[in-house]
Amino acid sequence: MCRRWLADEHLDALFLFIRLKIKAAGIPSSQNFTTADTIFMVWNRHVTLFAKWPLYKECIKEDRPFDWDEEYRLVDYVVGSKEDFQDPWASIGYVYSPFNVHGNHWVLLCLDLVSCQVKVWDSLPSLTTAEEITNILLPIRELLPKLLDSTGFFDRRGRSSTYKEPWPVVIVDSISLQRNNSDCGVFIIKYFEYIAAGVGLDTLCQENMSYFRKQLAFQLWTNTPMY
Repeated sequence: MCRRWLADEHLDALFLFIRLKIKAAGIPSSQNFTTADTIFMVWNRHVTLFAKWPLYKECIKEDRPFDWDEEYRLVDYVVGSKEDFQDPWASIGYVYSPFNVHGNHWVLLCLDLVSCQVKVWDSLPSLTTAEEITNILLPIRELLPKLLDSTGFFDRRGRSSTYKEPWPVVIVDSISLQRNNSDCGVFIIKYFEYIAAGVGLDTLCQENMSYFRKQLAFQLWTNTPMY
């Protein structure tokens, strides 16, 4: 992992590993959260929300319903019936996932199920404007509420129909940023780990990225969390 750009499989493995370790450690300050993977989120996979976007728009144009029952692979994430993702979203507050922008940059997404917002942590904000990221995320903003509604999420939460409208994007600012072109993956892993564990971001900086890469490799190799 040293100095390499992290790929889908690296991020999926580390997000799952960190989630399981935080849960097992029982950290008092940790959030009530789960994760999704790049298969659910990344734009170029056939089972993602993005892949369903053209079909959804076609249904809207033709004034016919979009059949979520046929999209069981997406519904499985939400209801907790997918292997490695067994927390029903109706019982948790936040869903974290890697998200790829422009095919060459990772940001951290949080589906905030409490405030019904899509939150973004971007370690290189000069690459994408707020307007661009909001437009890029339009399929998630529109389809996620529909997907949740198809599982009875809003009824169980006692939420009004206004939350079924497209969710707003919130870009989190005042965070540590990267100063090179290769550490975005490590940054989003550590954003996720620190935030989900309820730990301050004080030590999350460019100077510590080399150490964090070695730390993550050691954690995976030895199956040992640093808590």
